Amino acid sequence: MSNLAENVRRYRQERAWSVRQLAAKAGVSVSYIYAIESGVRGSNLVKLAKVAQALEVSLSALWDEGSS
Repeated sequence: MSNLAENVRRYRQERAWSVRQLAAKAGVSVSYIYAIESGVRGSNLVKLAKVAQALEVSLSALWDEGSS
């Protein structure tokens, strides 16, 4: 699994949010969050920026190895 997929899942779980909750907060589809977390998708920077903003982390933190 990619750092992106692992980090999005970890940040979401740290906040005790469901996939549906993160999608709603970020203004993206539930299927988009599932795709990111499964490593299938993630190249849309506009949507990823929305996810990062919802998680209150920097966009670069989503790719960082060993982010906290």
